[in-house]
Amino acid sequence: MINRREFLKISGMGAAGLSLSGMTGCGTGTSGRGIGPVGVKVIDAHIHATPGRIGRTLEIMDDNNIRYALLIASISGTDDNLYVGDKAFYELIEAIRPYRNRLGVHYTYDWTLAETDPDFFSKAPDMLEKAVNAGAIALKNLKDLGLNARDTEGRLIAIDDPRLFPIWERAEKLGISVAFHVGDPVAFFQPWEPGNERWDELKLHPEWSFADRSKYPPLETLFEQVKNVYRKFSGVRFVGVHVAGYSENIKAVGSWLDELPNLSIDTAARIGELGRHPAADGHDFFTKYHDRIMFGTDLAFWPDCDVQGAGPCENFSTEEHRKFYEIHWRYFQTDDRQFDHPTPIQGNWKIDGIRLDEKTLRELYWDNAYRFYDLGRFNVS
Repeated sequence: MINRREFLKISGMGAAGLSLSGMTGCGTGTSGRGIGPVGVKVIDAHIHATPGRIGRTLEIMDDNNIRYALLIASISGTDDNLYVGDKAFYELIEAIRPYRNRLGVHYTYDWTLAETDPDFFSKAPDMLEKAVNAGAIALKNLKDLGLNARDTEGRLIAIDDPRLFPIWERAEKLGISVAFHVGDPVAFFQPWEPGNERWDELKLHPEWSFADRSKYPPLETLFEQVKNVYRKFSGVRFVGVHVAGYSENIKAVGSWLDELPNLSIDTAARIGELGRHPAADGHDFFTKYHDRIMFGTDLAFWPDCDVQGAGPCENFSTEEHRKFYEIHWRYFQTDDRQFDHPTPIQGNWKIDGIRLDEKTLRELYWDNAYRFYDLGRFNVS
């Protein structure tokens, strides 16, 4: 079991300020209240919820035209004792059982087992198959793989460690996709100092700094490791969450998508970084890779509070959650300039909308995730 602080360190979520001031709520090109998603129905391919919050999750989904959502990590527990691994997965899969046409869940390893159980690597493929047979829709790897996860001898486990290959082979045999959260924002790998552009986050959570090269590999090393996995296991459908971990450099992400036809990405908790790019560049990126990008928010429903992508953990009202989603619609659907992004703690700047065409929006909001996860088998509509 890991407490909430430890889980937030792993997942990259945490308490921080969020401002919705200045949100005007736009239509597809003109300002006005009440923007909604083009195409009406949406799949949010990246949220989190604990078993006791499924009801509230569905309420917020219904209020924002989210027909289906992926719980992209299996997390359970209460209060300060959130945990991952088998116990969390089986509790969560039971909680969503009546709502299989609304919610899917990824299986998530507890990587601390690799440090405590000498047989973990041989057991892991069967653990995955058991979870898939119980209803897991995919496998999610948290960012501690490559950064913190160690084996029984205390050695850091690289993402492309051959001992993990049987897991990816089993995923291919089972026909499920594999999600990777690799690294964290570029600024978290830069010096922990007031000049860091994410200083507001880092001074609040110094444990999010991965700048110490004696403890953590460079971000570029993590990217090379995961690309080795993508290349070697070309028969597996991979999704690089958080814009493949490199939303600061969509040109590089585009080159990965060009090289790796088995790779897709999601947008979760990265609208702030995406919106910094020149609007034309963002528009071109989403248009070129129109069939490879899935909409996601990283909205989380914890036992006693919610997190809107990056903080704070609060009891948000339905209206506040609606505004959170509206900023996403505004970024994708309008050409508005210099408005607040959904997660200001992630950077003190404004963003520009990229006004995607209707076909691209429908693929982003619905078609890509529907196809990627084969959601027709669950009567999702």
